[in-house]
Amino acid sequence: EKIAVVGAGASGSEIASAYIRYGTEVILVEMLDQILPAEDKDVVRVVERTFKKQGIEISTGTPVENVEVTDSSVRFTYGENSAEVDYLVIAGGRRPDVDALGLEAAGIKLDENGRVEVDEYQKTSNEKVYAIGDLCRGAALAHKAMEEGVVAAEAAAGQDTHPVDLELVPGATFCHPQVASVGLTEAQAKEKGLDVKTGKLKLGGVGAGTVYDDRDGMVKLVVDKEYGEIVGAHIVGNSACDMIAELVAVMALEGGIQELQRIMHPHPTISEAVLDAARAVDKWATHA
Repeated sequence: EKIAVVGAGASGSEIASAYIRYGTEVILVEMLDQILPAEDKDVVRVVERTFKKQGIEISTGTPVENVEVTDSSVRFTYGENSAEVDYLVIAGGRRPDVDALGLEAAGIKLDENGRVEVDEYQKTSNEKVYAIGDLCRGAALAHKAMEEGVVAAEAAAGQDTHPVDLELVPGATFCHPQVASVGLTEAQAKEKGLDVKTGKLKLGGVGAGTVYDDRDGMVKLVVDKEYGEIVGAHIVGNSACDMIAELVAVMALEGGIQELQRIMHPHPTISEAVLDAARAVDKWATHA
């Protein structure tokens, strides 16, 4: 009847979102200052607002302490609060069990983070061994692992191949609403010293947002001011994880904001929000 989820990253947010729809009481606790810490703050505000409307209790900047497990429940404290729940779910991330593989015997080196060291073609320090996925650097995501598998297989077969661009691995979080992103958040871009401008459009600004009951969602683009390079794209909405693919493609093909502003999108669709977010960067969105 009641659960607490510790860790409000992608997995924790997905779990909380699923259980609230089952009718379970949910407490979502995050030690950092926002849920979905890797995502852009504007996107997170939309998710937090929606989660609270759904009935999820959110507590950020809060460690979980004094956990006591009984036969029938789990008691714990978080900040100045305490709770008793049926289950306490730890969703604080995961790491590969590299030690269990006995890689030293095969002469395979690890990097400074304890993961398998690979070159751009996924080859390890043992030229006969390739490694992909969670074992290696970068995000622990299935689609990244699949692409690395293709690269490794082609390289091992002696074929020409194209390394995975770790800067263009999209994130996809299947909570409700969905969250998807690629590249830098606005804050990350500024931390890197980039001079950026942004374009934002609420999904309610396009007709399909109302038709599909997706008015509160949003598309946000982070763009280099001088050259128009898209350095980050962020979407929250019912179809965000599908919509992000277009922006990954544009960025991978080195299309700038000027090109995206002129790509015709079908009407009436949610995808029009991508077009108008691009135009909003230069303040000429059709659906403002």
